[in-house]
Amino acid sequence: MQGIKAMSTNAHHVMKSCLACTLPLLLLACDAGSKSYSVLPPAEEIDSPARDHSSVPNLTADNAGTLLLTWTESGDTQDIAYYSALKDEHWSDPVKIATGEHWFVNWADVPGIAGDGRGNLIASFLVRSGTRTYGYNLNLVFSPDFGETWRGPVVPHDDRTQTEHGFASLLSLEPGRFFVAWLDGRNNTWGARQSGGSMGLRAAFVDANGTITYERPIDLRVCDCCQPTAVTTAHGPAVVYRDRSGDEIRDISIAWWENGNWTGPFPVARDNWKIDGCPVDGPKAAVLGGTLAVIWFTASGDQPKVNVAFSHDHGQSFAQPIRVDDGHAVGRADIMLLDPDTAIASWLEAVNDHGEIRIKKIAVDGSRGASVIISGMPLSRASGFPQMAAHEGVVYFAWSEGTRIRTARVRP
Repeated sequence: MQGIKAMSTNAHHVMKSCLACTLPLLLLACDAGSKSYSVLPPAEEIDSPARDHSSVPNLTADNAGTLLLTWTESGDTQDIAYYSALKDEHWSDPVKIATGEHWFVNWADVPGIAGDGRGNLIASFLVRSGTRTYGYNLNLVFSPDFGETWRGPVVPHDDRTQTEHGFASLLSLEPGRFFVAWLDGRNNTWGARQSGGSMGLRAAFVDANGTITYERPIDLRVCDCCQPTAVTTAHGPAVVYRDRSGDEIRDISIAWWENGNWTGPFPVARDNWKIDGCPVDGPKAAVLGGTLAVIWFTASGDQPKVNVAFSHDHGQSFAQPIRVDDGHAVGRADIMLLDPDTAIASWLEAVNDHGEIRIKKIAVDGSRGASVIISGMPLSRASGFPQMAAHEGVVYFAWSEGTRIRTARVRP
Protein backbone atom coordinates (compact mmCIF):
# COMPACT_ATOMS: atom_id res chain seq x y z
CA MET A 1 0.00 0.00 0.00
CA GLN A 2 1.40 3.34 -0.93
CA GLY A 3 2.39 5.81 1.76
CA ILE A 4 1.79 9.51 1.93
CA LYS A 5 4.37 11.70 0.32
CA ALA A 6 6.04 14.26 2.57
CA MET A 7 4.43 17.64 2.04
CA SER A 8 5.23 19.81 5.06
CA THR A 9 6.30 19.56 8.67
CA ASN A 10 2.71 19.19 9.86
CA ALA A 11 1.71 16.63 7.25
CA HIS A 12 4.86 14.65 7.96
CA HIS A 13 3.52 13.93 11.45
CA VAL A 14 1.25 11.34 9.82
CA MET A 15 4.27 9.12 9.29
CA LYS A 16 5.64 9.42 12.85
CA SER A 17 5.05 7.12 15.78
CA CYS A 18 4.57 8.49 19.25
CA LEU A 19 3.68 7.35 22.71
CA ALA A 20 0.00 7.20 23.57
CA CYS A 21 -1.07 10.14 25.65
CA THR A 22 -3.99 10.65 27.97
CA LEU A 23 -5.22 14.23 28.07
CA PRO A 24 -7.88 15.89 30.14
CA LEU A 25 -11.11 16.42 28.29
CA LEU A 26 -10.86 20.15 27.76
CA LEU A 27 -12.72 22.91 26.04
CA LEU A 28 -10.48 24.89 23.71
CA ALA A 29 -10.80 28.56 22.88
CA CYS A 30 -12.79 29.59 19.84
CA ASP A 31 -11.00 30.19 16.53
CA ALA A 32 -10.07 33.84 16.29
CA GLY A 33 -11.63 34.06 12.87
CA SER A 34 -14.82 32.17 13.70
CA LYS A 35 -18.23 33.68 14.06
CA SER A 36 -19.82 33.36 17.48
CA TYR A 37 -21.44 29.96 17.83
CA SER A 38 -22.56 27.69 20.64
CA VAL A 39 -19.91 25.38 22.07
CA LEU A 40 -19.96 21.69 22.94
CA PRO A 41 -19.59 20.26 26.45
CA PRO A 42 -16.66 18.05 27.45
CA ALA A 43 -16.70 14.35 26.61
CA GLU A 44 -17.17 11.48 29.04
CA GLU A 45 -15.60 8.09 28.47
CA ILE A 46 -17.81 4.99 28.66
CA ASP A 47 -16.91 1.31 28.99
CA SER A 48 -15.94 -0.28 25.68
CA PRO A 49 -17.33 -3.72 24.74
CA ALA A 50 -14.04 -4.68 23.06
CA ARG A 51 -11.37 -6.66 24.88
CA ASP A 52 -7.57 -6.64 24.62
CA HIS A 53 -6.02 -7.24 21.21
CA SER A 54 -8.92 -5.40 19.54
CA SER A 55 -8.53 -2.94 16.70
CA VAL A 56 -10.11 -1.34 13.60
CA PRO A 57 -13.36 -0.01 15.11
CA ASN A 58 -16.23 1.06 12.88
CA LEU A 59 -19.24 2.94 14.26
CA THR A 60 -22.53 3.44 12.43
CA ALA A 61 -26.30 3.63 12.97
CA ASP A 62 -28.85 1.18 11.58
CA ASN A 63 -32.09 2.33 9.95
CA ALA A 64 -33.85 2.43 13.34
CA GLY A 65 -31.15 4.72 14.74
CA THR A 66 -29.43 2.08 16.93
CA LEU A 67 -25.66 2.48 17.02
CA LEU A 68 -23.59 -0.54 15.96
CA LEU A 69 -19.89 -0.85 16.75
CA THR A 70 -17.74 -3.42 14.93
CA TRP A 71 -14.14 -4.40 15.58
CA THR A 72 -11.68 -7.27 15.13
CA GLU A 73 -9.90 -9.22 17.85
CA SER A 74 -6.74 -10.97 16.69
CA GLY A 75 -5.25 -14.13 18.19
CA ASP A 76 -2.23 -16.25 17.36
CA THR A 77 -3.94 -18.13 14.53
CA GLN A 78 -7.40 -16.60 14.05
CA ASP A 79 -9.18 -13.28 13.77
CA ILE A 80 -12.70 -12.71 15.06
CA ALA A 81 -15.09 -9.95 14.01
CA TYR A 82 -17.59 -8.72 16.61
CA TYR A 83 -20.33 -6.16 16.89
CA SER A 84 -22.10 -4.52 19.80
CA ALA A 85 -25.30 -2.43 19.88
CA LEU A 86 -25.88 0.61 22.06
CA LYS A 87 -28.77 0.01 24.46
CA ASP A 88 -29.78 2.45 27.20
CA GLU A 89 -26.50 4.32 26.69
CA HIS A 90 -24.44 1.17 27.28
CA TRP A 91 -22.85 -1.28 24.86
CA SER A 92 -24.37 -4.75 24.66
CA ASP A 93 -22.32 -7.91 25.09
CA PRO A 94 -20.22 -8.61 21.98
CA VAL A 95 -21.89 -10.63 19.21
CA LYS A 96 -19.59 -12.76 17.05
CA ILE A 97 -19.90 -12.06 13.32
CA ALA A 98 -17.26 -14.35 11.83
CA THR A 99 -14.03 -16.18 12.64
CA GLY A 100 -11.29 -17.11 10.23
CA GLU A 101 -7.67 -17.50 9.28
CA HIS A 102 -5.72 -15.54 6.67
CA TRP A 103 -7.70 -12.36 7.23
CA PHE A 104 -6.33 -9.05 6.07
CA VAL A 105 -6.47 -6.75 9.12
CA ASN A 106 -5.31 -3.26 8.24
CA TRP A 107 -5.35 0.05 10.12
CA ALA A 108 -7.21 1.88 7.34
CA ASP A 109 -9.25 -0.87 5.62
CA VAL A 110 -11.70 -1.81 8.37
CA PRO A 111 -14.67 -4.21 8.62
CA GLY A 112 -18.16 -2.72 8.51
CA ILE A 113 -21.80 -3.36 9.31
CA ALA A 114 -25.23 -2.05 8.30
CA GLY A 115 -28.72 -2.96 9.49
CA ASP A 116 -32.31 -2.28 8.52
CA GLY A 117 -33.44 -2.01 12.16
CA ARG A 118 -35.67 -5.07 11.77
CA GLY A 119 -33.05 -7.74 12.37
CA ASN A 120 -31.41 -7.93 8.94
CA LEU A 121 -27.68 -7.20 9.09
CA ILE A 122 -24.86 -7.16 6.56
CA ALA A 123 -21.23 -7.19 7.68
CA SER A 124 -17.93 -7.13 5.82
CA PHE A 125 -14.39 -8.34 6.46
CA LEU A 126 -11.32 -9.05 4.33
CA VAL A 127 -9.71 -12.42 3.54
CA ARG A 128 -6.41 -12.91 1.75
CA SER A 129 -6.79 -14.33 -1.75
CA GLY A 130 -3.22 -15.59 -2.17
CA THR A 131 0.37 -14.86 -1.30
CA ARG A 132 0.49 -11.27 -2.51
CA THR A 133 0.79 -8.77 0.34
CA TYR A 134 -2.17 -6.76 -0.88
CA GLY A 135 -4.18 -9.52 -2.49
CA TYR A 136 -7.46 -9.92 -0.62
CA ASN A 137 -11.19 -10.30 -1.20
CA LEU A 138 -14.15 -8.49 0.27
CA ASN A 139 -16.37 -10.96 2.14
CA LEU A 140 -20.00 -10.22 3.05
CA VAL A 141 -22.07 -12.11 5.62
CA PHE A 142 -25.76 -11.74 6.48
CA SER A 143 -27.95 -12.19 9.53
CA PRO A 144 -31.78 -12.22 9.68
CA ASP A 145 -31.93 -12.08 13.50
CA PHE A 146 -29.68 -9.31 14.84
CA GLY A 147 -26.61 -11.53 14.67
CA GLU A 148 -27.81 -14.73 16.33
CA THR A 149 -27.09 -16.59 13.08
CA TRP A 150 -25.03 -15.64 10.02
CA ARG A 151 -25.06 -16.73 6.38
CA GLY A 152 -22.26 -16.48 3.85
CA PRO A 153 -19.71 -15.34 3.09
CA VAL A 154 -20.47 -13.89 -0.34
CA VAL A 155 -17.83 -12.18 -2.47
CA PRO A 156 -19.45 -9.35 -4.49
CA HIS A 157 -16.69 -9.16 -7.12
CA ASP A 158 -16.08 -11.99 -9.58
CA ASP A 159 -12.73 -11.07 -11.17
CA ARG A 160 -10.66 -13.55 -9.08
CA THR A 161 -7.51 -11.41 -9.33
CA GLN A 162 -5.11 -11.43 -6.38
CA THR A 163 -5.42 -7.70 -5.89
CA GLU A 164 -7.00 -5.34 -3.38
CA HIS A 165 -10.77 -5.50 -2.91
CA GLY A 166 -11.68 -3.54 0.17
CA PHE A 167 -12.28 -0.17 1.80
CA ALA A 168 -15.95 -1.11 1.72
CA SER A 169 -18.83 1.18 2.65
CA LEU A 170 -22.17 -0.47 3.47
CA LEU A 171 -25.73 0.87 3.45
CA SER A 172 -29.10 -0.57 4.40
CA LEU A 173 -31.52 0.86 1.84
CA GLU A 174 -34.77 -0.77 2.95
CA PRO A 175 -35.80 -3.97 4.77
CA GLY A 176 -33.66 -6.81 3.43
CA ARG A 177 -31.91 -4.74 0.73
CA PHE A 178 -28.36 -3.44 1.01
CA PHE A 179 -25.73 -1.55 -0.95
CA VAL A 180 -21.94 -1.90 -0.92
CA ALA A 181 -19.22 0.20 -2.56
CA TRP A 182 -15.54 -0.78 -2.53
CA LEU A 183 -12.13 -0.06 -4.04
CA ASP A 184 -11.30 -2.67 -6.66
CA GLY A 185 -7.78 -3.45 -7.83
CA ARG A 186 -8.49 -5.84 -10.70
CA ASN A 187 -6.85 -3.42 -13.14
CA ASN A 188 -4.11 -2.41 -10.70
CA THR A 189 -1.70 -5.33 -11.09
CA TRP A 190 1.88 -4.50 -12.01
CA GLY A 191 1.39 -5.46 -15.63
CA ALA A 192 -1.77 -3.40 -15.88
CA ARG A 193 -0.05 -0.40 -14.31
CA GLN A 194 2.51 -0.45 -17.09
CA SER A 195 -0.34 0.03 -19.55
CA GLY A 196 -2.20 2.62 -17.49
CA GLY A 197 -4.21 0.40 -15.12
CA SER A 198 -5.27 1.86 -11.80
CA MET A 199 -7.48 1.33 -8.78
CA GLY A 200 -11.21 1.49 -9.49
CA LEU A 201 -14.36 2.12 -7.49
CA ARG A 202 -17.20 -0.40 -7.86
CA ALA A 203 -20.56 -0.98 -6.22
CA ALA A 204 -23.38 -3.49 -6.07
CA PHE A 205 -26.81 -4.04 -4.58
CA VAL A 206 -27.32 -7.14 -2.45
CA ASP A 207 -30.32 -8.67 -0.71
CA ALA A 208 -30.53 -10.44 2.64
CA ASN A 209 -29.92 -13.79 0.91
CA GLY A 210 -26.64 -12.60 -0.56
CA THR A 211 -27.88 -12.20 -4.15
CA ILE A 212 -25.74 -9.62 -5.95
CA THR A 213 -27.24 -7.32 -8.60
CA TYR A 214 -26.04 -4.31 -10.59
CA GLU A 215 -22.38 -4.99 -9.82
CA ARG A 216 -20.56 -2.43 -11.93
CA PRO A 217 -17.87 0.27 -11.89
CA ILE A 218 -18.48 3.81 -10.70
CA ASP A 219 -15.05 5.21 -11.61
CA LEU A 220 -12.12 3.34 -13.18
CA ARG A 221 -9.37 5.61 -11.77
CA VAL A 222 -9.48 6.61 -8.11
CA CYS A 223 -7.01 7.11 -5.27
CA ASP A 224 -5.55 3.75 -4.31
CA CYS A 225 -6.23 3.51 -0.56
CA CYS A 226 -8.61 6.34 0.40
CA GLN A 227 -11.85 5.08 1.90
CA PRO A 228 -15.03 5.91 -0.05
CA THR A 229 -18.23 6.73 1.84
CA ALA A 230 -21.72 5.73 0.68
CA VAL A 231 -24.80 7.66 1.80
CA THR A 232 -28.50 7.41 1.01
CA THR A 233 -30.02 10.50 -0.60
CA ALA A 234 -33.58 11.18 -1.69
CA HIS A 235 -32.60 9.90 -5.15
CA GLY A 236 -30.84 6.75 -3.96
CA PRO A 237 -27.26 5.80 -3.02
CA ALA A 238 -24.42 8.25 -3.57
CA VAL A 239 -20.70 7.59 -3.10
CA VAL A 240 -18.18 10.25 -2.06
CA TYR A 241 -14.53 9.39 -2.71
CA ARG A 242 -11.05 10.69 -3.51
CA ASP A 243 -10.72 10.80 -7.25
CA ARG A 244 -7.48 10.63 -9.23
CA SER A 245 -6.87 12.48 -12.48
CA GLY A 246 -4.31 11.58 -15.12
CA ASP A 247 -1.94 14.24 -13.78
CA GLU A 248 -2.34 13.07 -10.15
CA ILE A 249 -4.86 15.60 -8.87
CA ARG A 250 -6.57 13.78 -5.98
CA ASP A 251 -9.60 15.83 -5.04
CA ILE A 252 -12.98 14.70 -3.69
CA SER A 253 -15.74 13.63 -6.08
CA ILE A 254 -19.30 12.34 -5.80
CA ALA A 255 -21.35 9.99 -7.98
CA TRP A 256 -24.93 8.86 -7.48
CA TRP A 257 -27.21 6.09 -8.66
CA GLU A 258 -29.93 7.42 -10.94
CA ASN A 259 -32.31 5.56 -13.26
CA GLY A 260 -30.27 2.37 -13.17
CA ASN A 261 -26.88 3.97 -13.87
CA TRP A 262 -24.11 5.86 -12.13
CA THR A 263 -24.07 9.60 -12.76
CA GLY A 264 -20.87 11.57 -12.33
CA PRO A 265 -18.29 11.93 -11.06
CA PHE A 266 -18.72 15.56 -10.07
CA PRO A 267 -16.32 17.53 -7.86
CA VAL A 268 -17.25 18.31 -4.27
CA ALA A 269 -14.54 20.98 -4.32
CA ARG A 270 -11.55 21.82 -6.50
CA ASP A 271 -8.60 21.79 -4.10
CA ASN A 272 -6.20 20.94 -6.92
CA TRP A 273 -4.17 18.73 -4.59
CA LYS A 274 -1.46 17.16 -6.72
CA ILE A 275 0.30 14.32 -4.94
CA ASP A 276 2.25 11.42 -6.39
CA GLY A 277 1.08 8.88 -3.82
CA CYS A 278 -2.02 7.96 -1.88
CA PRO A 279 -2.59 9.88 1.39
CA VAL A 280 -4.71 6.99 2.77
CA ASP A 281 -7.36 9.41 3.99
CA GLY A 282 -10.77 9.33 2.34
CA PRO A 283 -13.77 11.61 2.83
CA LYS A 284 -16.74 11.07 5.12
CA ALA A 285 -20.31 12.21 4.46
CA ALA A 286 -23.61 12.51 6.30
CA VAL A 287 -27.21 13.12 5.19
CA LEU A 288 -30.12 14.52 7.16
CA GLY A 289 -33.29 15.92 5.63
CA GLY A 290 -32.25 17.74 2.48
CA THR A 291 -28.67 18.39 3.62
CA LEU A 292 -25.58 16.46 2.56
CA ALA A 293 -22.36 17.30 4.42
CA VAL A 294 -18.90 16.13 3.29
CA ILE A 295 -15.64 16.37 5.25
CA TRP A 296 -12.16 15.63 3.93
CA PHE A 297 -8.43 16.19 4.39
CA THR A 298 -6.35 18.02 1.81
CA ALA A 299 -2.82 19.39 1.66
CA SER A 300 -3.18 21.49 -1.45
CA GLY A 301 -0.59 24.27 -1.56
CA ASP A 302 1.47 22.37 1.02
CA GLN A 303 -1.08 23.40 3.68
CA PRO A 304 -2.71 20.46 5.49
CA LYS A 305 -6.31 21.20 6.45
CA VAL A 306 -9.72 19.65 7.02
CA ASN A 307 -12.64 21.11 5.07
CA VAL A 308 -16.41 20.71 5.20
CA ALA A 309 -18.83 21.47 2.35
CA PHE A 310 -22.63 21.40 2.40
CA SER A 311 -25.07 20.54 -0.38
CA HIS A 312 -28.83 21.12 -0.42
CA ASP A 313 -29.53 19.34 -3.72
CA HIS A 314 -28.34 15.80 -2.91
CA GLY A 315 -24.77 16.45 -4.01
CA GLN A 316 -25.37 18.06 -7.39
CA SER A 317 -23.74 21.26 -6.11
CA PHE A 318 -21.84 22.30 -3.00
CA ALA A 319 -21.26 25.56 -1.19
CA GLN A 320 -17.70 26.82 -0.73
CA PRO A 321 -15.63 24.66 1.65
CA ILE A 322 -15.30 25.74 5.28
CA ARG A 323 -12.05 25.00 7.07
CA VAL A 324 -12.64 23.40 10.49
CA ASP A 325 -9.25 22.32 11.88
CA ASP A 326 -7.15 24.37 14.30
CA GLY A 327 -4.10 24.89 12.09
CA HIS A 328 -2.23 21.58 12.40
CA ALA A 329 -4.51 19.05 10.72
CA VAL A 330 -3.44 15.43 10.30
CA GLY A 331 -6.79 14.32 8.84
CA ARG A 332 -8.77 11.13 9.66
CA ALA A 333 -11.95 13.20 9.74
CA ASP A 334 -15.59 12.29 10.31
CA ILE A 335 -18.87 14.21 10.24
CA MET A 336 -22.46 13.94 11.40
CA LEU A 337 -25.49 16.23 11.19
CA LEU A 338 -27.33 17.32 14.33
CA ASP A 339 -30.00 18.98 12.16
CA PRO A 340 -30.15 20.08 8.51
CA ASP A 341 -28.25 23.30 9.36
CA THR A 342 -25.72 22.06 11.92
CA ALA A 343 -22.93 19.49 11.75
CA ILE A 344 -20.29 18.16 14.12
CA ALA A 345 -16.87 17.61 12.55
CA SER A 346 -14.13 15.44 14.06
CA TRP A 347 -10.50 15.16 13.03
CA LEU A 348 -7.00 14.41 14.27
CA GLU A 349 -4.94 17.48 15.16
CA ALA A 350 -1.13 17.38 15.61
CA VAL A 351 0.17 18.85 18.88
CA ASN A 352 3.97 18.65 19.09
CA ASP A 353 4.74 14.92 18.91
CA HIS A 354 1.27 13.57 19.60
CA GLY A 355 -2.29 13.90 18.32
CA GLU A 356 -5.66 14.93 19.68
CA ILE A 357 -9.09 13.83 18.51
CA ARG A 358 -10.99 17.11 18.28
CA ILE A 359 -14.56 17.98 17.42
CA LYS A 360 -16.26 21.23 16.50
CA LYS A 361 -19.81 22.33 15.79
CA ILE A 362 -20.24 24.00 12.40
CA ALA A 363 -23.26 25.56 10.68
CA VAL A 364 -24.12 25.82 7.00
CA ASP A 365 -23.55 29.59 7.18
CA GLY A 366 -19.94 29.02 8.25
CA SER A 367 -20.41 29.68 11.96
CA ARG A 368 -18.07 27.54 14.07
CA GLY A 369 -17.91 26.70 17.73
CA ALA A 370 -14.91 25.98 19.93
CA SER A 371 -12.95 22.74 19.62
CA VAL A 372 -13.39 20.02 22.21
CA ILE A 373 -10.68 17.41 22.83
CA ILE A 374 -12.17 13.93 22.95
CA SER A 375 -8.87 12.21 23.74
CA GLY A 376 -5.20 12.16 23.07
CA MET A 377 -4.23 9.75 20.32
CA PRO A 378 -0.93 8.61 18.80
CA LEU A 379 -0.18 9.95 15.34
CA SER A 380 1.07 6.55 14.17
CA ARG A 381 -0.93 4.68 11.61
CA ALA A 382 -1.54 1.83 14.05
CA SER A 383 -3.98 4.09 15.91
CA GLY A 384 -6.30 4.03 12.89
CA PHE A 385 -9.30 6.23 12.21
CA PRO A 386 -11.50 7.62 15.02
CA GLN A 387 -15.21 6.97 14.52
CA MET A 388 -18.24 9.12 15.33
CA ALA A 389 -22.03 8.62 15.20
CA ALA A 390 -25.11 9.93 17.03
CA HIS A 391 -28.00 8.32 18.89
CA GLU A 392 -30.96 10.22 20.34
CA GLY A 393 -29.06 13.49 20.33
CA VAL A 394 -25.92 12.08 21.96
CA VAL A 395 -22.69 11.83 19.94
CA TYR A 396 -20.59 8.69 20.45
CA PHE A 397 -16.95 8.05 19.58
CA ALA A 398 -14.72 4.99 19.16
CA TRP A 399 -10.99 4.83 18.59
CA SER A 400 -7.98 2.56 19.10
CA GLU A 401 -5.40 3.13 21.79
CA GLY A 402 -2.66 0.56 22.09
CA THR A 403 -4.30 -2.86 21.90
CA ARG A 404 -7.75 -1.77 23.05
CA ILE A 405 -10.70 0.17 21.64
CA ARG A 406 -12.01 3.06 23.73
CA THR A 407 -15.42 4.75 23.50
CA ALA A 408 -16.82 8.07 24.73
CA ARG A 409 -19.80 10.36 24.28
CA VAL A 410 -20.70 14.05 24.15
CA ARG A 411 -24.15 15.51 24.85
CA PRO A 412 -24.49 18.54 22.54
